[in-house]
Amino acid sequence: MTYALDAYGQKVTGASAASVAALDRFGSEWISYGPDLAGPITTAETEPGCALANAYAALLHMSLEASSGYEAAAPFLKRLQGGTSHVTAREQAIIEAALRWGAQEYPASLKAFETAVSLSPADIVAAKWGQYLAFNLGDAPAMLRLGRQIMAAHRSTPEAWGMLAFAQEQSHQLHLAEDSATQSLALNPRDAWAQHAMAHVYETHGRLDEGIRFLEQAAPGWSDRSIFMREHNNWHLALFHLDRDEPAKALDIYDRQLWSAWPEFAQEQIGAISMLWRLELRGVDVGNRWASVVAAVTQRGVEHLWPFHDLHYIHAISRNGSTTRTADFITTMEQKADRAGGVWKDVALPAAQAIVACNQGRHDDACDLLSPLLPQLARIGGSHAQRDIFVQAWIDAAFRARRLSALEHVLTERKHARPTVAAHRRDLDRLQSTR
Repeated sequence: MTYALDAYGQKVTGASAASVAALDRFGSEWISYGPDLAGPITTAETEPGCALANAYAALLHMSLEASSGYEAAAPFLKRLQGGTSHVTAREQAIIEAALRWGAQEYPASLKAFETAVSLSPADIVAAKWGQYLAFNLGDAPAMLRLGRQIMAAHRSTPEAWGMLAFAQEQSHQLHLAEDSATQSLALNPRDAWAQHAMAHVYETHGRLDEGIRFLEQAAPGWSDRSIFMREHNNWHLALFHLDRDEPAKALDIYDRQLWSAWPEFAQEQIGAISMLWRLELRGVDVGNRWASVVAAVTQRGVEHLWPFHDLHYIHAISRNGSTTRTADFITTMEQKADRAGGVWKDVALPAAQAIVACNQGRHDDACDLLSPLLPQLARIGGSHAQRDIFVQAWIDAAFRARRLSALEHVLTERKHARPTVAAHRRDLDRLQSTR
């Protein structure tokens, strides 16, 4: 079997030089959140014997985080089932990762990506896939391992420093994360993922003014990045404004940047739900903005691919007052929890039930369900900043249920961690005045 060498000197089996160039282009776009990602799909169609192209084509479809994406991935995955003994060990590991992903065996898929990177630490593309999966699994240690492993081969690659920075931030290594993001931006001031990692550092520290200045200066550079990257960095900018008690600015960003570019996309739905939810918890009237979001979520049907996603979807559905759809969602989620066990049974299902209880005014039930889950939230995936919405929902329910003693420790910690956020001070003042 013939092979060609990619940009990192790695063998790509069954591909022409032109196809490897297309895969290299994809790799560059993938690690930098560029929009030109079609290379593997085109290559897999023109050179179906190129196993790596088929693996990446399947992964791209599944990264839509929708059942339709898994269906579109199926033909590419079928080509990878058997008959791949001729490929390199690195390629075989990536094939295994894609097949496991397609079977929703996500921890096994992550392990295979880690194997690929251990075989070839120059493989920043496989490392990026692995970090993406580890993030959705709430596995910050794996994100950090992958980020560290590629650095020997990529010290001059800005995207590698950005990948390391975000892994460090999710691992509570904030000063190291800021240093790594700074190194990335010194190599490429427009690296959007490093900017994202820096936004997380500012957010965690409560450095609101710095965060707003930084992201506003960076924003023009997002125009040629992927929809996800453009929207998610704007989500962070809106979050800073909300924490600075500027809800009108957050709503303006929502209207201009967070909704309607690709309403079918899971990440756009999650970002919109999260922002509207936060605004309402701060007492902001969001008008009729929920209607189109709920319609888009309803069109998804029932998927249960990722716990983090499901907890956003169930809030949108149950907040809308649709008791039938809410009941159907919870019933099928119970079935998923019975089959999958693990995080689905231990965290996702009771958290979903708690969110429904919140929206139905059963605040005591919500507190009983959600309180023991707070230390386990990392297991559902998402970032610290994203998962904070569930803590905010618990705080609101605890106030309404008058769980005052339970609130004191949490509110004191939040005020201490980010004293610049006036909402944290108000929550603590509210608790003290309620007693």
